[in-house]
Order: sequence, then structure tokens, then C-alpha cells
Amino acid sequence: MSTWSTVGTSESTRPREEIIVHLGSPDELLAVDPLAPLHAPAGVKVRGAPGVDEILGELLGRPRVRRSRRVVLTLPTAALDDTELPGRLETGLRRWCAARTERIERESRAQWRQGLWALRSGLALFVIGLVLSTELLQPDVPQFLQDLLGNGVFSVIAWIGLWYPLDLLFFARSPAKREMRALDALATLPVVVRARP
Repeated sequence: MSTWSTVGTSESTRPREEIIVHLGSPDELLAVDPLAPLHAPAGVKVRGAPGVDEILGELLGRPRVRRSRRVVLTLPTAALDDTELPGRLETGLRRWCAARTERIERESRAQWRQGLWALRSGLALFVIGLVLSTELLQPDVPQFLQDLLGNGVFSVIAWIGLWYPLDLLFFARSPAKREMRALDALATLPVVVRARP
């Protein structure tokens, strides 16, 4: 489970925001055992998502804050016998951020190409809808058909022709861009590992 807390810093009077994630074992930072609910004793809380997903979710759910942040991972005291563990956890977190950023960039490029491909057929549909709409708005066409087809059906067809490609090119990729900004921030946040009784 992750939480946000604000603590004072000795460097300045500005508070430092911490993203605190409580892990049962070091492996829970990047992966979760799908069989854990079957093996966990009654009353023991079972992690439903890797700790890194909780950290990323906290970053995505917050507006940009100009105060310093850091990630605090708490582990049972017994898990901290390894002195190299904090460095390995931080390295693992950085590598995960790099791999996820690469995947999101690849998906975003694919979505851009799909939008460009859809724009070709969408432009054709737009032109056809516009031409038919214009033709049906001539004075010699009955008013009923002008309203139904000229100002209605074919105008909507023209609009639909451009809506989907423009949505793909400009709006559908916004969540991916936002996640990449959060991943860039996460890749640079300091990581602190603390013992938890």
C-alpha cells in the first residue's frame, strides 16, 4: 500500500513529499506472486499490484508539485540484512522506468501511424460527405431532403470522417504522454529504503 507524507527537510524550510510504499519482500517492488492469496495466512494483507505500479499511480494522480519528492520503500527488518539491497532496488526501479518508457513510446508511435493511415480514408469520407451535403442543399431539392440528408446525414458522415483520425492524432495519445512525464520524474526521484518492524 502506498501513501503520501510530508516531512520537514534539514536543507530548507520547504517540506519534502514522500511516496511511501510498504513491501513485504524486495521482489514485490516489480512483481507480485499471483498465488500469494492462496498461501498467505489469514489476516495478512496481500499485495494486489507491484509496488512500482502504486508509485506510478501516485505520480499520475497528483498535479505537478514544485517541492522535492522521494520514494520511500519500507521492508521488514529481516529483509534488510543485505547491504546492497537499497542500490539493487533503485537500479531495478530505474531499469523498469526505462523499459516502460520504451514500450509506451513504441505504442505511441504505432498510434500516430494508425492515425495517419485513418486520416487518408477519413479525408475521402469527409469530402464525399461534404459534396453530397452541398448537392442536397440546392434550391431545387425538397426542403425535407435538404434537412434530412443535406444538413443531417451527410454532414454527420463528413464529420465522422475526420473525427476518428484527429482523435487518434491529437487526443488519444495524451494519457501516454502524461505517463511518460511521470516515468521521467520517477526515474530521477531519490529512493530511500527503510526498515519496518
